[in-house]
Formats: sequence, structure tokens, C-alpha cells
Amino acid sequence: MFVVAATLSVVAAIAVKLYRGRMTAELLRKLPKNIEVSLQKIHFTETRDGMKKWDLVADKADYDKKGEITHLTGVRLVVTGDHATGDIVLTAPKADFHNISKDVKMNGNILAKSASGMEFTATDATYVAARALIMSSGPVSFTDGKLKLEGIGMEFIPKTKNVRILNRVTANIMPRSGK
Repeated sequence: MFVVAATLSVVAAIAVKLYRGRMTAELLRKLPKNIEVSLQKIHFTETRDGMKKWDLVADKADYDKKGEITHLTGVRLVVTGDHATGDIVLTAPKADFHNISKDVKMNGNILAKSASGMEFTATDATYVAARALIMSSGPVSFTDGKLKLEGIGMEFIPKTKNVRILNRVTANIMPRSGK
């Protein structure tokens, strides 16, 4: 009886190893050929001179070694602001992280909010790391306090809160509420 139980245990262990091996091989075959590594729940942080510049979090990352691009889904980019502006949080369904330049090109319904109350929405946004600049080429709606700007294309410097809408600009200043 002991020999039968031991034999069944060995057979079961071998079967489990073979099954896991086939599952792993099947998962690897499903990755596109240009993807070197695929990860779940990633977190990048950029620091310069001991100061945090940004945090990038994504639900999934596919690294394309040949193109030096990491394709991200479920993206949250936190650009570090100063004490007046606060951090700016951008969310997007998809983004490409350019590994050499550290630029982040986001696509989809972009939503950005700052701790100081600034908010913008856009169809695309790129964080240009070397210039600490957020750019958009598509339609954008920007709100800060009583000011609302809409147009096509934007350049925004998070540290200074300087914003420039490039084309078809409309501006609204909300009236003061109260007496």
C-alpha cells in the first residue's frame, strides 16, 4: 500500500510540473515578438540631485527592448510640484514610457488634477522629462480657480503653473459667488 501511495505521489508531482511547464510555454508564446518582458503592477520613480521629480505607476508594462519603449496600461503619473502648486496627478488608460529620454506619452481620456485645485482633461498628453513640461496636441480643457480655458494643444509647466493653449482658445472667468 505504501509503494502504491508513493508511486501515485511521484506521478502526481510529475504531472503538475508538466502542466505548469506547458502553461508557462503557452503564456510566453502569447507575448508579441517585440516584447522582451511583461510585468504586472509596476512603479518607477525619477530622482535628480536627491529630489523626486515624478512617480509612474501602471497596472501592466510590456518592455520593447529594441524600441527602448515600455508600453503601459492603467497609468498614473505623479509630477512633483512645489509647495504652492502641489503634486499633479495624471491618469490615462495607456501610455508609452521612453526608456532613454524618460518621456511619458499618454493616450486616451487623460485627467490631471493638482493638490491646489487645478484640473485639465485631454485626449493625449506627453510629459517631457528634460524640460519638466506637460504637452498636448489635441483638445484640452483647463480649469484653475475661476479660470477655464479650452482649445487645441497645450503647454503646461507644473512648477510655475504657467499654461499656454495653442489654438482655438476660449477663456471664461467665473464670476465671484456670494454678495
